[in-house]
Amino acid sequence: MVEDAEVSVVTAVNQNEGSVGDSLASYLPKVDQFYIPEWLTMQFIANNLISFTPLFSYGSTIISIQQSQTALGFSIDICATMLIASILRVSYYLITPYEITLLRQALVMIFIQLILLKTTLNFRPDEYKYNNLHDVESFTQLVHDVWFEYFSTSKPPMFSEDWKLMLKSLSFRNLAGFSYKILLVFIYKFLKFFDPSYKRFKSFWQWDNDRAFWKFLMIFATLQLLLTFVISKVFNWESLSEWMGSLIGSLGLLIESLLPLPQIAILYKLKSVQGFKLILLVSWLCGDTLKITYLIFGANNISIIFLVFALFQMSLDFYIGGQYIYYRFYYDSMRSDQSFLEQLDNDGNREGIELDNFSLSSNSANDSSSESKSASQYSTKRERAHTFSV
Repeated sequence: MVEDAEVSVVTAVNQNEGSVGDSLASYLPKVDQFYIPEWLTMQFIANNLISFTPLFSYGSTIISIQQSQTALGFSIDICATMLIASILRVSYYLITPYEITLLRQALVMIFIQLILLKTTLNFRPDEYKYNNLHDVESFTQLVHDVWFEYFSTSKPPMFSEDWKLMLKSLSFRNLAGFSYKILLVFIYKFLKFFDPSYKRFKSFWQWDNDRAFWKFLMIFATLQLLLTFVISKVFNWESLSEWMGSLIGSLGLLIESLLPLPQIAILYKLKSVQGFKLILLVSWLCGDTLKITYLIFGANNISIIFLVFALFQMSLDFYIGGQYIYYRFYYDSMRSDQSFLEQLDNDGNREGIELDNFSLSSNSANDSSSESKSASQYSTKRERAHTFSV
């Protein structure tokens, strides 16, 4: 009887444990489903971070411009670069569909850049107006100067009579130097085009009329998307669409890689980081890191030119980071130290001048005293001579 009672007790305990375990097991999935839904995965979070990061990075810039009531320190060329690159990315999707996350990012970028462009135009300072910008040397003038430097003639021999003088100056050294200087001229003109402080050809993206910006974007987006759609979807030209797709993809990456150049020029001119938000630089670096990681580990059959553009853009972002640290924490103190040293030099020069003046005045005083002394001695001698004669 005792053993039967013990067996019944153990059976009841086991049944109770089983019922408790079943109820707990049935309860836990409900808790998981309530707090961590099945659709909330790490991939979902990463995709949305990539897609909607521009809203936070450029949104903070918009708020900063509205609060300060000026766009000084922010390069309006950033809007042009990102809008053109994003439109090219959307048209590239029509030829070669890629991940929907990147397409969503391009659409979000176009949306936020349009708002940023509108805000920047509303608070654009007078320094950014076309009439207040600096003139840059013409390409023909630069080539003419380089030609005259190496060949001592004002024009090529076919346009000039002093061809004998040019033949005397022909040498491998002059030809190599001329080619090198012409390459520097191309690089100089290329960099000046991205410097918002200088006037551009046809005042591109420096128009005084705000409607010109919207007109350009509308025409560019319409022609680009329409041409891509007709070639890839209507006529279905595979060979032409593949060539055009590679061209659009490379051009989009090239334009996007040149994004930091106008901002570098702005910071160098102002010698200040006023108007430039640190979160914008952080978002650029994070985007470059994700892009390079995707190109190295996640993409297949990617041309090396894509990786070169991405690395070039990251190097420019690091350069802006160095500018930010220098102008934010070191430039003012170094400038004050330099002005203090210049003041000390000026004070030392002033003291030297005063000492020179003092020495000159003392010498003149000694000369005058010596003259008066000699005059008094001469008068005394004359008196003695007069007395002797009497």
